[in-house]
Amino acid sequence: MDPLVIQGFGLAAYAVNMVGFSTKRDQLFRGLLFVSCSLFCIHYVLMGAYVAGTNLGVNGVRSFVSLRFKGYTWFGIFAVIQTIMSVMVYEGLIDLLPWTASLMSGFALFCLSGIQMRIAMFSCALTWMVNALIVGSWGGSLNDITNATLLAITIYRMKSATEREARQAAL
Repeated sequence: MDPLVIQGFGLAAYAVNMVGFSTKRDQLFRGLLFVSCSLFCIHYVLMGAYVAGTNLGVNGVRSFVSLRFKGYTWFGIFAVIQTIMSVMVYEGLIDLLPWTASLMSGFALFCLSGIQMRIAMFSCALTWMVNALIVGSWGGSLNDITNATLLAITIYRMKSATEREARQAAL
């Protein structure tokens, strides 16, 4: 397949993710994450990064499931699935990055919300960024640099809004 078409899948996923990571609405964030992960799954598999692609495929399903279900049990189920699937296609140390990032984001989606969820997703974005840079993914690199930036801004906005509300309530 043409390398530009493969990079195009990553760039399309990047565009969807830009919208998702900038929203303050948890449900919309998770729904857009499903679409983005699905596109990135295709992108990374076509690039030959099978653990990244596999984890992103599971992440897409997991994001969709997390719209309806929460809790440590659901996180544990997906952590086991991702670990087994990652071991099946593991090729080298770089494969630990997408697996680790996927576990972080799974914990965030099933067990956290609001600012705490976004802080965990910020750590996840930095881990995926290292992976994307090593693999050579244009969309992945842009995505994770942008995600980290948007998450930092969104965390700041949410924290500022909470502080404003607390000040108003104290008056």
